[in-house]
Amino acid sequence: MRTIICDLARDQLAATGAPFDEAICREELLAASDCLGCFGCWVRTPGACVVPDALGELPSLLARTDKLWLFSANAFGGLSPLVKRALDRSIGYLHPGFRVTGGELHHRMRTERALSLRVWLYGPSTAAERACLGRIAAANAVNLGARLEAVRFPKDWRGAGGEKDGPVAEAPGPRASRANALPRRVALVNASPRGAGSATAHLLGDLAEALAVYARRARMEAPELVDVPCPRTRAADAEELAGCDTVLLGYPLYVDALPSGLVDLLVQWRGSVAPGTRVYALANMGFFEPEQILPSFSVIESFCAAAGAHWMGGVAVGGGGMTLPTAGTPRMGMLRRPVSEALDRLIAAIRSGTAAGEDLVRPAVPRVAYRLAAEAQWRRMARESGADLDAAPWL
Repeated sequence: MRTIICDLARDQLAATGAPFDEAICREELLAASDCLGCFGCWVRTPGACVVPDALGELPSLLARTDKLWLFSANAFGGLSPLVKRALDRSIGYLHPGFRVTGGELHHRMRTERALSLRVWLYGPSTAAERACLGRIAAANAVNLGARLEAVRFPKDWRGAGGEKDGPVAEAPGPRASRANALPRRVALVNASPRGAGSATAHLLGDLAEALAVYARRARMEAPELVDVPCPRTRAADAEELAGCDTVLLGYPLYVDALPSGLVDLLVQWRGSVAPGTRVYALANMGFFEPEQILPSFSVIESFCAAAGAHWMGGVAVGGGGMTLPTAGTPRMGMLRRPVSEALDRLIAAIRSGTAAGEDLVRPAVPRVAYRLAAEAQWRRMARESGADLDAAPWL
């Protein structure tokens, strides 16, 4: 069975002439919500989303799919907010337990059935954005246990489903030299769907506290900090960001890229970015290896190039599942020290207005220990819900 997920309206999809058996289009995606980050599809109703909307049965649909096609408008080298919404809601198709593939942790599959994946990113795109989408699509294929058959870049939506790429768009022209500057107003964006109870919120809170201590010790005036919570009313969030000279984007990696809500926020913010705004990132993920976060940094870099902002780099935290369980331990104790030191380096970069580079942070414990602890936690949560963690309801 061939399934298409696209941000096209149904009449547009029909106009492309692309063949399909099942399709999730713009109409269904607009009627559905973003992933809540509750993990109910793993520990409460394994294999099915707990939200009863147009995407609730998406894991079951993927389990019946042989060929998965994605049609998406270009969003800075990543998928559009609507198509990303669908991918974020698909994680019930996977098992929360881990497997090692290519030397990295990835989720286990609930079924041995493999599918093939094709991706069309339509609209103008630069060479950097095309390379970024290629990396994300390859990661999607690994995590879905799929074969990546093709990645195409048609010039507009009418070419979705075809084999012809459009011309490469010109990259933005050279910007004014980046002058280091002390920040006056810093936005701390929590783009985690889990909001205040998330690992992202804890990391941002830790950074804010340490930033205040840093300023007191240096006898310097601390910059004004503006908290921008998990995006819900994104137009208002974009207006808030427009008044900040420095923006720190905090987020968890979702299905190999930015969460759909953060992509939406960037799309809305693009037109009101103050020239020269410095953008940093603080990302975490449930897998052990922080290298898997880097393609999402490329999306933010492409956003900055398109919006006239300065990409300043950031911190990528692997083993994010340790963040909350170790929150009560000493900040510079064994379990938290690698992350705390990375946050201090990020603070120094923000305070001086300099680039942070790509700071990759691995957990302080061996991968095998992290894996065993994480899998034990998933099984405990499933038992408490009376659920079978290994269920595959579509079989």
